[in-house]
Amino acid sequence: MAVVAIGCPVLPESVPNQLRYFPVYFVLPLGVWAVVSGAIALRRMRGDEGACRNRAGAGVTLGTVAIVTAVVTIVRAVWALINI
Repeated sequence: MAVVAIGCPVLPESVPNQLRYFPVYFVLPLGVWAVVSGAIALRRMRGDEGACRNRAGAGVTLGTVAIVTAVVTIVRAVWALINI
């Protein structure tokens, strides 16, 4: 969901602004939630040899991508505001 929320601002202009920009506020919390829940799932599967760890690993990976994207965007915006 965090990665999907990152792409909401690029929706067509016919979509109302509330639907285009409101989900962006949830990118960071959803990313953190994805990393934490993926890590918990991986920890629970530690002793199970037959468990498929792909979904939990994907949650950690995509959550990390969402967190990094959000932090880079915030830092870039602050830097741009400082240099005005």
